[in-house]
Amino acid sequence: MTNLKLVAKSILSVCLAFACSSGYGKSANDGLYEDTQFGIASYYSDKYQGRRTANGERYDKDALTTVHQHLPFGTRVRVTNLRNDKSVIVKVNDRMDPRNRRLLDLSKRAAKELAFLQAGLARVKIEVIN
Repeated sequence: MTNLKLVAKSILSVCLAFACSSGYGKSANDGLYEDTQFGIASYYSDKYQGRRTANGERYDKDALTTVHQHLPFGTRVRVTNLRNDKSVIVKVNDRMDPRNRRLLDLSKRAAKELAFLQAGLARVKIEVIN
């Protein structure tokens, strides 16, 4: 019976070593989120100017920042307005309410650069760039 246990342990060790050394490592984002996402973006109103964000920074409507439910703070993403193909790079510095169905809330400056201030909402693509 001891030989059977030894053989089983050896096989398990070899399988584990093979799995760890194979080309199936984690992606750059550890599988926690997709590198490209599509959805609806809105932007923060002026009333949030100066309020603390979830990472402790103060919201600045003139900065290029965004709110996302899952992306880590500091992540930089390229946001592209699918209607006009304009894009901007923003930094995640806040968390979205889980009940919110939008993909992003952008700073006012980012929304202006994407040309959707008047509409208030835009269909966007985001791509993680770091």
